[in-house]
Amino acid sequence: MAQQSPVKPVLQKPPGYRTPNYPAQPVPGPPPPRKPVYPPTLRQKQKKRGGSCCKICCCVFCAFLLIVVILVALAGGIFYLLFDPRLPAFYLISFQIPKFDAVSKSDGTHLDVQAVTSVEVKNPNPKLDIYYSEGFEMSLSIGDENDGGLGIGTKEVKGFTQRHRNTTYVKVESGVRNKVVEQPVGKKLLGQFKSKEIKVALEGKTRVGYVIQGWRVGTMQINVLCGGVRLKNVDAGDMPKCTINAFKWINIR
Repeated sequence: MAQQSPVKPVLQKPPGYRTPNYPAQPVPGPPPPRKPVYPPTLRQKQKKRGGSCCKICCCVFCAFLLIVVILVALAGGIFYLLFDPRLPAFYLISFQIPKFDAVSKSDGTHLDVQAVTSVEVKNPNPKLDIYYSEGFEMSLSIGDENDGGLGIGTKEVKGFTQRHRNTTYVKVESGVRNKVVEQPVGKKLLGQFKSKEIKVALEGKTRVGYVIQGWRVGTMQINVLCGGVRLKNVDAGDMPKCTINAFKWINIR
């Protein structure tokens, strides 16, 4: 029988040994840092932190606004209890039409009208003065609006301060020249003027405020309407009280 040769033992490579002419392998770097994993409760708290700041700011602003509103309401209540403020009263005491000429032509009736009106303004407040900051813008008209009324101009009256328990008279002059209207309208207005059945009206707009020991307190816009009265009633001494429209929803007579 053939004799077998002994098996040579395999030599182990020492640590760090590199085979000659063999390309070097890249050395792996450290692994990228991992994001920390937080418990679910902690993540929810971080998300809600920004929203809570906004809620706090909103609550502070609302509380401040509420305090301001309460203070203003208290101040207004105290002012009302101490002084009992009242709006002025207006009376139409005179409405004169010294000139009313109507000429009928082919294109209609040409009107030349002049009017002079006087209004009595009373301050009923025993302690408060009233100031008219923007003066008066007064418009005059004659005739019924439904039957073809005629506006005869607008005038500006300068602002002034009215003392308490005081009565002031405001005079307004206005008119139109060569105003063309339809012939039926012009004929009707002329007939009503001759019989003094013509309706006259005055409309004013201004802003009023109160004066307390030299201090002016607030202003509000009011619209004054003195209308729906016939010329013969005014000439007879009937002083109709005008309607005051304040804040566009309160009508005071």
